[in-house]
Amino acid sequence: MAKKKKTVPGSILGNRAREQIELEVVSTQARLQFTRLLRKGIRARNSEDAHQIELIRMNRIINKANTVLGRPIYVLEMGDWDYEPAEYAWHNGEFELIMRRPDTPQLIEILVDLVEDEALSLRDVNAILENDRSGIRLEDDDDTTTVSLIDVADLPDEPISPDDHVNVRKLFERMDRAMQDKDWSLVLHTAASIFETVAKQVVANPNIQNQSLGGWFGQYRKHSQLSTPLLDVMEDIFKRRNIEPLAGHGSVFDASITQEDAVQIRELTIAVVRLERTLATISQSPPVKAKAKGK
Repeated sequence: MAKKKKTVPGSILGNRAREQIELEVVSTQARLQFTRLLRKGIRARNSEDAHQIELIRMNRIINKANTVLGRPIYVLEMGDWDYEPAEYAWHNGEFELIMRRPDTPQLIEILVDLVEDEALSLRDVNAILENDRSGIRLEDDDDTTTVSLIDVADLPDEPISPDDHVNVRKLFERMDRAMQDKDWSLVLHTAASIFETVAKQVVANPNIQNQSLGGWFGQYRKHSQLSTPLLDVMEDIFKRRNIEPLAGHGSVFDASITQEDAVQIRELTIAVVRLERTLATISQSPPVKAKAKGK
């Protein structure tokens, strides 16, 4: 069952929901699908002013996203007969970044605002989230769009093997159960699964989607915004998963991983999930351009 999270008036996410959604990873493919729907939604056919209408629609959607992201609002101003070519170029670039910039909570808030504005349909948004194995859903609650989270227990039980995109929040719940059970090897294995899932979103190369992270960690290094020492630690953890007794595979030997190791691995894994999206947001957020013609 989806659980609704109460919020204060004018808010979309409560504090608890935001904390949980921070552990959800919306894939690059899902973000592309949202972008394609937006491209389709702004089209203005059968009009000699179609290009201007589309620019105005782009501007509205960009500013909806900018409001959530705390970025400046861009006021679109027309010249004598048309908008400046620079306006079209800038808006085309910004439009493609709407779904790429936000972290997961910001993305969900933007999606809610766009559904409310009828730029996206609630049905399409939920279909993409469900296909992406996300536990987030939007609901129509008395003509107001709200956010619900599927209880972790109700999410599809993912296999331990990280060969496919999995729900990261589900994996974190598994990790916490392992901590409670003092199964330190399972903590290690689950962390490696989360690293691989996050890395697949960063690299976004279809040729590596069914391959183990160990075989393409070099590609991840090139694409990731994380510092080299942090990536070194992640790679060490992933390699340790493959040799640690009982870390996802049977062994006649006792595990060497300690509780102290497991605690550090858990906290590092949470930080990695949040850092990757935060740093990606920074890298995709150049300064807002100056207005054309000295506006």
